[in-house]
Amino acid sequence: MILIGTCGEYPHPTPSLKLLIESLHAAGRDVAHAPWKTTDPKVFAEADLVLPICCWDYHDEPDRFLQWIDEIVSMGARLCNGPETLRWNFRKTYLLDLAARSLPVPATCLLPKVDRQAVERQMAARGWDVAVLKPVSGQSGYGVTKLAWADRAEWDLAGLNGRDVLLQEYQPDIGSNGETTLTFIDGVFSHAVRRQPGPGEWRANIQYGVSFEPVAVDQRIVQAASRYLEAAPERPGYARVDGIIRPDGFMLMELELIEPYLYLEFAGPEAVAAFTEMVLRRL
Repeated sequence: MILIGTCGEYPHPTPSLKLLIESLHAAGRDVAHAPWKTTDPKVFAEADLVLPICCWDYHDEPDRFLQWIDEIVSMGARLCNGPETLRWNFRKTYLLDLAARSLPVPATCLLPKVDRQAVERQMAARGWDVAVLKPVSGQSGYGVTKLAWADRAEWDLAGLNGRDVLLQEYQPDIGSNGETTLTFIDGVFSHAVRRQPGPGEWRANIQYGVSFEPVAVDQRIVQAASRYLEAAPERPGYARVDGIIRPDGFMLMELELIEPYLYLEFAGPEAVAAFTEMVLRRL
């Protein structure tokens, strides 16, 4: 049995995953799905392979999600992307690891137990007119806040005070360039989708009115995106590399190795077949 971890709000497979499930069924494999929060961990431990690829509500209980990974692994669960990779990717401090490798990422600093004064000090020291504050652990843009230095008297940081956060230099061209997501399956590039924020918006997340379109990317961008995967603890079975394509190259915004939406419905049968074969190799 292959078991897909889902979440309470979206307990059923997405259009993308329905294609994978149909393909796995055609290959003679049983596939089920279950919300990670409300399902007995033994169910996941007894599966032949677990894909936590729809556990989209971990952002509201991040510590519990890490405990869940530890628990099911201790009971014998096999995860498609290994637990070490999931733990590394769980904290966005992996961006600092990537920066240390001289890989292009937005200028980023970690602010433990953040407060207003800490944010002001960092923005002043770095000369940032606009910055983005985001939880160290989170997804889909939840809790992400754009801060303009000129408006600092009006900042509302109540939801982030006392939490570990990342402060990043704002990338103003995301509104015009959009964010391009490149999907890799077993380290091999599969397909790309451009996510265009809506008018006046800068967050490339579905709840903020983003639009999607499949795009072709040249080999130069594929090679640049693949370099980020080399920093992971292992070669991930599935990965989404999200970033901004610019005339001078590619800048990563996020590396998604836990629960990325992979846009298989935009990609064609070759991508579904590649994902199916990757899963079967891990059984």
